[in-house]
Amino acid sequence: MKKIRILNLHKKYRLNEPLIKKVIRRILKFCGRRKKIELGFVFLGDKAIAAVNKRYKFEGSPTDVLSFDLDAAGEIFISLDRALRNSRIFGTKFEDEITLYVIHGILHLSGYDDETPRDKRRMSKKQDEILKYLWKKENLSKVLTPR
Repeated sequence: MKKIRILNLHKKYRLNEPLIKKVIRRILKFCGRRKKIELGFVFLGDKAIAAVNKRYKFEGSPTDVLSFDLDAAGEIFISLDRALRNSRIFGTKFEDEITLYVIHGILHLSGYDDETPRDKRRMSKKQDEILKYLWKKENLSKVLTPR
């Protein structure tokens, strides 16, 4: 059994937690992650993720996703502010950008990296595969709910 915890610390956006958990389980299945794991997802804003980034990665700027592999557990921090900003820059849907960050965090915990151009291309290709798979299975526009 995979235990999934969702914590939304962002005051402006409300998340559809049951749908996000369902999407996370689909991503894990797609990635072949079958062992028992515990995953925590923390959704927050730029200011809060910058503080986490500074404390653990020694970089004080906001970022989109931070992943921490804790062996049988993992923590993924996602900035909803970055997701909104980047959805506007790249012309994508806000909800798809959030889902992409969830995918990105899980891929980091699955051994993918994006430090080199080659690794970045490999990870990006896998993200696109998973996102296309999810679009066929779920209505991702319902990832957010009205507050």
